[in-house]
Amino acid sequence: MNAELQNLYAVVRGATRIPRDWQTVVGHVVKGLEGELPTAEAILREVPIAARSGCERSQLLHVEPDGSFSVVALVSGPGQATSVHDHTTWCVVAVVAGSEREERFSLDDSGRHLVLTGVRIDRPGTVSGFAPPGDIHRVTNDSATVGISLHIYGTDLGRIGNSVRRTYDLPILQPQERF
Repeated sequence: MNAELQNLYAVVRGATRIPRDWQTVVGHVVKGLEGELPTAEAILREVPIAARSGCERSQLLHVEPDGSFSVVALVSGPGQATSVHDHTTWCVVAVVAGSEREERFSLDDSGRHLVLTGVRIDRPGTVSGFAPPGDIHRVTNDSATVGISLHIYGTDLGRIGNSVRRTYDLPILQPQERF
């Protein structure tokens, strides 16, 4: 049993036991995990050997027995990126190794373009989160090494498969290009 990950699950469990709105849950999980993240080695011990140098798919690590949250590891190679997507539920992301570039988007008024609304670079130890609506984003491994991050979702991924609600294959406008 991986004690570092069990400690993480206990922190999330405690933050999600009292029913709250999603933003409040995100705030409690983020605060609880700051400074309490498992090591990269502890995470890599839990993923298949073939995924340890980077993988297109996230690796499911834990589903809480009552379905209240799930934890996945995203182990990505340099430059590897997700699609532009949004989620069905709240999400907390903790960067453990490498750096992660997150681009946030909104739909323009026509619904035919994405508008870049923000970019952040997260380094090891960074814990952040969000909740729908307004969670359209893309994550890219922004480092020259393997990136490792934990993604915690407020749903049972064992039951629904993944937390992505939809992907967006639309042209991206810079803010000054808005119509």
